[in-house]
Amino acid sequence: MFNRLYIHIPFCQSKCAYCAFYSEVDASEELIDAFFCRLEEEFRVNSANCAELDSIFIGGGTPNSLSAANLAKLFNLISANFAISNNAEISIECNPESINSEKAVIIANFANRVSIGVQSFNCEFRKILSRKGTVQSIFDGIEMIKKAGVVNVGCDLIYAIPSQSVDDWCKELSQAVKLGVKHISAYSLTYEEGTRLYRQYSEQQNSEQLAELEAKMWQKSPKILKKYGLKRYEVSNYALPGFECRHNLEIWYGDTYLGCGPAAASFDGSKRYTNPNDIKSWLNSTPPELDIISPEQRAAEILIMGLRTSQGWNSAKFAERTGYSIDHWQKKLDQFANDDLLLYSKTDLKLTEQGLLLWDTIAESIL
Repeated sequence: MFNRLYIHIPFCQSKCAYCAFYSEVDASEELIDAFFCRLEEEFRVNSANCAELDSIFIGGGTPNSLSAANLAKLFNLISANFAISNNAEISIECNPESINSEKAVIIANFANRVSIGVQSFNCEFRKILSRKGTVQSIFDGIEMIKKAGVVNVGCDLIYAIPSQSVDDWCKELSQAVKLGVKHISAYSLTYEEGTRLYRQYSEQQNSEQLAELEAKMWQKSPKILKKYGLKRYEVSNYALPGFECRHNLEIWYGDTYLGCGPAAASFDGSKRYTNPNDIKSWLNSTPPELDIISPEQRAAEILIMGLRTSQGWNSAKFAERTGYSIDHWQKKLDQFANDDLLLYSKTDLKLTEQGLLLWDTIAESIL
């Protein structure tokens, strides 16, 4: 049974230069109507496999690019098809320039956690990323969401943007916390093949220099944010105590989840399956792509995902989730411990700060 729900809203007003996520720009009303019809069908078919939902995450795309009426329609469809726990965490991603007072009230009446796609407060860096809206629209959007009654407001930021310095990055973090956000997701810019940014900048990057800059910015982040009470709880995420994203935390620890909408993934505890990343195929009920691997491989995948967190794994919890003992990978774990990348005991294991920085390398070794 699933107790977590992810919904992918594939619509955007424009495509950012760095974005490789599936989205449809300037969708017609006919396409949006068709999306809702198919989404309602997907809800109806899958709701029987869901327990009472502990968390809902609405991402995209840009969920709040929907009209106020369609946002209300989305929330009504969710409520009509799923049982939702009284203390469920309900998150929605929003772009600030697409927030208005009407949408803010509709969002606040359903969601209790809002993540604002800021990416940068710097006009020049926003231009490089091709972010729409002004810096003022960020301030206005956050204020409207708070005024509507949402307390748990966070933001996404991107670092290692071309020409960005460590000092520039520190200013971004300081600006975010001054707005009173409870959570910050900070992601290093990646040059995804096929994006405009890849075509413009990928050949200009010195990989060694870029890796060094990324490391400096990553190491600087917790030092800046600690002053304001935000602590790193995952490789790329920081929060005030009690404001960590419960939905993502449980998924990193191998919990099951149902994904609805084009490009959305689901995990039932052993199999992962992903809906087609094309709205026409999804509308035509094209079956999801199955990711079936051995129980040992799946357990290794869950192990490494849990090691993304600052708390790491409790051995008993890992065994309960996977049916495997952490000792199954003892040889490799001992090697990481000897290299001061991992703290490993009979009951717990977690990566050191240097280990978290090198999570990608560790993941590749284990997987």
